[in-house]
Amino acid sequence: MNFLLFQRHTKLISLVLVSLSVVISLVVMNGQLKAIETLDWLDVVGEGGIILMTSVWIFFIFASRPPGRVTTLLIVGLCCFLISGLLDLLDEFVSYPNDKFWLYWVESLPAFFGMFLMTWALYQWHQEQFKLNQQLCRREAFYREHSQIDFVTQLYRADYMRTLLTLNQSQNIPYSLAMLDIDNFAAFNRRYNTNDGDRLLREVAEIIVMNLRQNDLACRYAGDRFILFFPQTHLCDAKLVVQQITQAISHLAFKPQKTGKAVYHDVSYALAEIKQNTDAENAIAQVNQKLEQQKMIRQAQAC
Repeated sequence: MNFLLFQRHTKLISLVLVSLSVVISLVVMNGQLKAIETLDWLDVVGEGGIILMTSVWIFFIFASRPPGRVTTLLIVGLCCFLISGLLDLLDEFVSYPNDKFWLYWVESLPAFFGMFLMTWALYQWHQEQFKLNQQLCRREAFYREHSQIDFVTQLYRADYMRTLLTLNQSQNIPYSLAMLDIDNFAAFNRRYNTNDGDRLLREVAEIIVMNLRQNDLACRYAGDRFILFFPQTHLCDAKLVVQQITQAISHLAFKPQKTGKAVYHDVSYALAEIKQNTDAENAIAQVNQKLEQQKMIRQAQAC
């Protein structure tokens, strides 16, 4: 509840007060007081309670909603209902002469009009809440997805890849996986610094993304290792894309801040065509094991 909102509802508050003043004035000017012994106090209490609760509703709307179309419709509708209730209550205390009998008919008309406005206002309020809920869902999805983005490379994290592979398993969609690893990256970090290492990872990530097809996905798996997802792609087709990526990375003339001289990097990679009904962990383990085997072979050949 925000009482400062009352300052933004001066026109509607004035409308309610003026309407009540007009109703009371009409009754005072045209009615005649009844004898106390003729009053039906049960009706007085019931009708007074309706007026009290309607006033409470108006108060809470003023205190909780900003100005707008829905707020205006609600207030005007409740004001009409309040007018009918007030006329009905005042009827218990006054009677009207025959030539003023039209005041009895006025009692029901504002209530009907008010209920119509409130019904329309509630429908508009429902539409308003529906749109707000959509916006909140989009915002929630935005933050949920961005919490899975790697800060350094701006690629998705490995957990996002696991979620995607699990989805593909449930839908029995065949795919190929590739894993890339920058050779001697740890030695590069020791020789220069981690800032240059992070910058290298970002540039490599950009090269990977630029060479992927529209439906492919790249994630940072761990450290200097990347995992690539190729949906509904045979191994030979995925290999062609990966070779283009590794070739592009090998031609990257990266210049560390320390020396400013170009440093070139080779990339090891492994591929696996994943069979249907293979869970995410097993799929990643397959391609990761192949990459480790190939790196061991390359290290043995270098010796």
